[in-house]
Amino acid sequence: MTSKYDGMVEVVASPIIVNTKGEILLIKSHKWGDKYLIPGGHAEAGERICATAQREGEEETGLRLEPQYCVNIGENIYDPDFHRKAHLVYFHVVCKALAEDVRLDGTELQEFIWIDPHEALKLELVKGIRESIENYINGIRIPITS
Repeated sequence: MTSKYDGMVEVVASPIIVNTKGEILLIKSHKWGDKYLIPGGHAEAGERICATAQREGEEETGLRLEPQYCVNIGENIYDPDFHRKAHLVYFHVVCKALAEDVRLDGTELQEFIWIDPHEALKLELVKGIRESIENYINGIRIPITS
């Protein structure tokens, strides 16, 4: 499968969406096999990381989100679980859900669950997601300068 991103380093941002009960939203996508992850996607030129996480999360889940802070920055290079060969540089941003009525976009995401973060760590997760959830639980905040 070819992509417009072939041969490039891709910058992506993803929201760790938190509801009023303290649960986080995990999703499944055909792009990542049968593992749980968080929504997300590519940063656009001129778009700040927190804005990317908010936009991607809102587009894919139908929720209104409020970005809070970054909990993890990392790389996922040629992950065999991903549907194509990619070098992803990711930012995971905690976002408060302003509602809980999830409406999946119907193209990228197949299913979702709201789950306690500690329980989420027991699931099979895409690389990098476990560390981000642990950072969220432990109150780690990573500054992103503008």
